Amino acid sequence: MSYKLVDQLAAPGNYGGSRAASQIKYLVFHYTGNDGDKAANNAAYFRNNVVKASAHYFVDDTCVYRSVPDLRVAWAVGGSKYPNAAATGGGTMYGKITNTNSISIEMCDTIRNGVYQASEATLENAAVLGRELMEKYAIPLSNVYRHFDVTGKHCPSYLINARKWAEFKERLEEETVVRYQRLKDIPTAFQPTIKALMDAGILLGDGSDPDGNNDVIDLSHDQVRTLVFVYRGGGFDEKLKAAGLK
Repeated sequence: MSYKLVDQLAAPGNYGGSRAASQIKYLVFHYTGNDGDKAANNAAYFRNNVVKASAHYFVDDTCVYRSVPDLRVAWAVGGSKYPNAAATGGGTMYGKITNTNSISIEMCDTIRNGVYQASEATLENAAVLGRELMEKYAIPLSNVYRHFDVTGKHCPSYLINARKWAEFKERLEEETVVRYQRLKDIPTAFQPTIKALMDAGILLGDGSDPDGNNDVIDLSHDQVRTLVFVYRGGGFDEKLKAAGLK
């Protein structure tokens, strides 16, 4: 399953200040609580209305809308603990998971049928996004929770059941992360960019290559893609010029 990523930021009054990537420790899943909606509709709502609440991502069958940048604080899990949390088993991470140390993913319900339930396509897209964020910020599976676990809110309602939640978390382990140890292992189209970064000293091998050319780099596929995008966007221009490279 693959999705289209769209950036449509919420109104500034709906989220907080900046943070470092190292502060991100947890991933939290939510549901929108609507019966029949799309990621685009939710993103537009938070863009056009100041409600002092937000989530980083909205996911549906085909798209992921980024509503709050990862390195900004979304107001998603900071509410009071529900009074019935002790009885329901929720709220166990209250005070430990905060808006500042978590990323929140909202799942839509694309089928209007009187039942609150994300489609299989939405669940899978949410899992794909979750895996990507877990890799990017080194979030272990043990640090993935539901909104229910933070405040006791019945969210996502269809993942409150322990078995259903366990089944969803299994999706976060399904895909083996592709890693490249040597320059020659990287897809051909990306090799010139990665080599340029290595030549400029921006990207370093770990020195353990048996051939002595220091090309052991240990990068995931997503990390390679990110480096290429930043390179193409001019993000390394100054360092490349300083190294005498175009």
